[in-house]
Parts: sequence; C-alpha cells; structure tokens
Amino acid sequence: MIPNIKKELLVAAAQESCFKAFTQKMDLWWPKTHHVGKCAMIAMVLEQGQGGRWYSKHEDGSEVNVGTVLSWNPYELLVLNWQINANFQYDPGVTTEVEVQFIAEGPKTTRVLMEHKDLHRLGEGGKAIESMDEGWGMILNLYKNTVEYEA
Repeated sequence: MIPNIKKELLVAAAQESCFKAFTQKMDLWWPKTHHVGKCAMIAMVLEQGQGGRWYSKHEDGSEVNVGTVLSWNPYELLVLNWQINANFQYDPGVTTEVEVQFIAEGPKTTRVLMEHKDLHRLGEGGKAIESMDEGWGMILNLYKNTVEYEA
C-alpha cells in the first residue's frame, strides 16, 4: 500500500485569507513549471464551488484538466479530485483526492493540513510518488509565502 502524502503548515494569516488564497489565487503561487500541458503554462485555474474544474491554461491556447472540486466548505475544507496519473498525464479514469483543511488557531494564524489520498490508484510509478511528495512540499511553501506576503 502506498502511503498518503501529508503536509502541514502554520500560516501567519486568517483562516478566510488562507482559504481564499488557495481557491481564488492559485495562479499566484502555483509554479508555472508544474503542469502536464504540451507547452508553457500561463495560468492555473480553480473554479469555485463543488463541481468546479481545476485546470491549466497554456501558451498555445489549450486548457489541460487536472481534476475537479469534490467538496467546497468555505473557509474550512476543500477536497479536489486529482486526475493526473503516475506518468504525469491527465487521465479521467484516475481519481485520487487532495484534501486541504484550514484550521483557525487564532485571528491571524491558520494551520493548513494537506493530504493527497488514494495514491495506489495512480498505477505504477514509485518515483512519481516520491517526486509528488517533494513537489507538494515546494508548492505549499510557495502558497504559504504568498499568503503571508499578502496578509
């Protein structure tokens, strides 16, 4: 069994600010190098609300799906369907979950817990999982820095 990827951050910002930055400003902190499109990424988009699309936009005008919003509970919980396989390609048959909890620890302090679940569904690719663990760490640090800079 492949263990879930878990990350925990203590962010110096209010719970509402943390949720909004994650859901409305993903393009500000998601690295342009981390995408599965065929050419350079120009934007990462997360449509608000349950059922919203999660996708990247690219220089050639294409849009590449990453997944969908499974659960939307402002300002406490976000669950995303990650549909990128172990070969880092969009695959609508793949369903893993990225759960993000935003826990207020004070008026300007939020604990953000991220867990990427069901990684066994990605198929073969232990290196991919290891790479994803490192990638999530880097991406969430960019998120934290962006939120704290704006707070």
